[in-house]
This record gives sequence, C-alpha cells and structure tokens, in this order.
Amino acid sequence: MVAGAALGTLVGVLVAPNSGRKTRKKIKAKTRDLKEQAKHKYEEVADKVKEEYDHVSSSISETAGHVADKVSDEFDKYKDQISAKTAEETKAIKDAVKDQKEK
Repeated sequence: MVAGAALGTLVGVLVAPNSGRKTRKKIKAKTRDLKEQAKHKYEEVADKVKEEYDHVSSSISETAGHVADKVSDEFDKYKDQISAKTAEETKAIKDAVKDQKEK
C-alpha cells in the first residue's frame, strides 16, 4: 500500500509542470512523508505483535501452570493409593507368615 502511494506520488510529481528544482523538492518532501508514514506503521505493527506475543505467552504460562497442578494432584492421588495398597499387602503377607508359623 505504501509502495503504491509512493509510486502514485512520484508519477504525479514527475508529470506536473514544475521546474527541476521544485520537482526535486517535492520528491524529497514526499519521500520524507512516506518514510515517516512507513515508520509509524512499522511501530504500530511492532506494538501489536508485542501485545499479541505477551497475551499468548501469558495464556501459555497459565495453561502450563494448570496442567502442572493437575499432574501433581494426580500423582499425589496415585502415590497415596499405591502406598495404601502396599501397606495392605504388606500386612496381609505378615499375617500369612504369622499364620504359617502358628501352624
């Protein structure tokens, strides 16, 4: 879009009935204006990209935190179940050994 505007401006300046000096001044002024417009657009886009990056980064961090919490909770739940089952089986084995000794 900026390139199209620059080309249109250049053609308009070149075909206008002005002296060479005046034409060069117009070209220089239009070039400066277009450079400023391009710089402004670049800054707008850069700001928008940074905002989106920050938003996405924050969302990913939040989601990762939730996943880590869920995994930790599930791990603790299964660890407790395994500990309880191990204690049960250990008691059953001790009881069986005791019963065998008593016979």
